Amino acid sequence: MSQPYLPTVDRRTTMKWLLLGVGVTPALAACGQGAPADPAASQPLLGTPRPISGTPYGVDPDMLDPQVTWQKTMTGPQLQLVAALCDVVIPASDAVPSGSALGVPDFVDEWVSSPYEMTQGARTGCFALFEWLEGEARGLGAASFAMARLEQQTTLLDRIAWSDRVEPGLQDQASAFDTFRNLSVSAYLSSAEGSEWLGYLGNRPSTGDYAGPSEAALDHLATALEPLGLSIPEGL
Repeated sequence: MSQPYLPTVDRRTTMKWLLLGVGVTPALAACGQGAPADPAASQPLLGTPRPISGTPYGVDPDMLDPQVTWQKTMTGPQLQLVAALCDVVIPASDAVPSGSALGVPDFVDEWVSSPYEMTQGARTGCFALFEWLEGEARGLGAASFAMARLEQQTTLLDRIAWSDRVEPGLQDQASAFDTFRNLSVSAYLSSAEGSEWLGYLGNRPSTGDYAGPSEAALDHLATALEPLGLSIPEGL
């Protein structure tokens, strides 16, 4: 039986993830296309999310003291579904915890609750996706998507998860799921645990004389410059 999702990260952490995720998932702007204008209409199965509040934090936030200016809006049942969905996208392994264990649903809530035009497209499309998954899971006999068996969850996702075989009529759900998947993985890999698993070292000071760029980096740069009619300056 699925356990209720309990947030595991604080607002400072999700705010940092949000700032990192803004430049990672440009496809979010289009995820609401073709989705219902009001994802909370007609007595939604997962409850009615709270309205958007607050104001944008601006183009130059203080990364040393990040402040979130809006409230989270997702309902408890929505968070439970997102936690289950995160764990299908990012299951636990011997090396890393699952998406929900790392608090990715909190980041998703932060994102879809933020007062930006781009993220409001994500909100509309993702909420419509959550409602569809919930309704389809119940149609399979499960009490909810969060409580459905893994085989039932993957059966539903197989209808929308692969771009070359999306079930006819489910293009909007497929687009929203692609957005959700990108958003969840971006948040996961932006975390300390995800970065460590990925092997990303980040910006670290070097000691001694600077060795310069590697041969592989120079080859890549030369390839990128060639179509522009440019070349690497001598001495690099």
